[in-house]
Amino acid sequence: MTGTSLSQTRSKTAHRMVGLDLGTSGIRAAELRHNRTTNTYEVARVASVELPHGAVHNGEFVDIKMVTKALKKLWKQGRFSTRKVTFGISDSSVITRQLDLPWMPPADFAQALPYQVNEALPVETSTVEMDYHLLRQLPGKDSQGQEMTLNRVLIVASNRDSVTAEAQLIRKSHLIPLAADSAPFALIRAACQGKVPHDDRMRVIADLGSEQLTVIVHQNGQPRFIRTISNFGGDSATHAIANFLDLSQDAAEELKKSTGLNGPIQEVAAIPESTVFRSIVTPAQEILDPATQATINLLNPWATTLIKELRDSIDYFVSSTPGTVISDVTLCGRSTHLAGLQERIATELPYPVAMMEPLLGLESSNKVSAHPPTDTTYAVAIGLAMGAQ
Repeated sequence: MTGTSLSQTRSKTAHRMVGLDLGTSGIRAAELRHNRTTNTYEVARVASVELPHGAVHNGEFVDIKMVTKALKKLWKQGRFSTRKVTFGISDSSVITRQLDLPWMPPADFAQALPYQVNEALPVETSTVEMDYHLLRQLPGKDSQGQEMTLNRVLIVASNRDSVTAEAQLIRKSHLIPLAADSAPFALIRAACQGKVPHDDRMRVIADLGSEQLTVIVHQNGQPRFIRTISNFGGDSATHAIANFLDLSQDAAEELKKSTGLNGPIQEVAAIPESTVFRSIVTPAQEILDPATQATINLLNPWATTLIKELRDSIDYFVSSTPGTVISDVTLCGRSTHLAGLQERIATELPYPVAMMEPLLGLESSNKVSAHPPTDTTYAVAIGLAMGAQ
């Protein structure tokens, strides 16, 4: 008697892939199992390793030895089933532009792209790896006033040397880089669970990282607008605290986390029953120590500017796209977990605001379910894996 075992069936219908996110504060990897029959994903394995301050800065690998060591530790810790990875390109080395260009057949359009966008990019096209995403086609007129069709495209250009350096570092860690992908595109896939949404609502993802803020507007699983503001993440607040209080970066980071925007959570004592029958005496507020008060004074202006940049980015897209209605805003990234920040954003934006789910609503293996992540640490890595089909 012959037959097919459950494991054999799974191997025929499931495809495994690993997404690798080399961030400023740490390295994350996620292995997904994609069921091609049902077009669903399962998070099979995840692992992360923290990096010391300064090991990676603005997408540049400052301490290659440290990052390589962390990558090897990550693979040993995660026990991933493959060494083949899709890795994320640092946002600081990526330029995105929305342009309206004359329509051409796809093959001709791709070939002519470097010449058409040369003046629109702040760098020489010969120094970047470039691709485009067609947003839509629309009517227009040429320089002679004749009607023509335009391609509205989102140009994505990444510094060629940066991509090469990242691939070489991955190889040095005994891994095999199969493809490079943009973190914003990965976040869109993750937010949509790797599927095209059934509605056409316009949604926003705000990625508040350690070094930068990235604002992404997407519709039907496709990017409509991407803006990255460098040197504006949570690390800038940490640096301000460290400089003002003469602390190390690690000490300033811990103080930032423990303080938050509103100060440490105070213990509230129960009101004695007798106060029901007499006037209640309110105790004096606890006096904060100078370091805590200084941290609050530094964090709140930073949060105000951060939220203004987020709001201005959304407003710019809405004003430049008549008839646009934003459905909601989803937050992710390391800095979103600063106490009080999520609530502050929700009160200052005129849209529903929510945190991205840690596992994005996906099924997970028993191993992952036993110790599930409590934040959005793996969102980019999961989205990168989704793009590796």
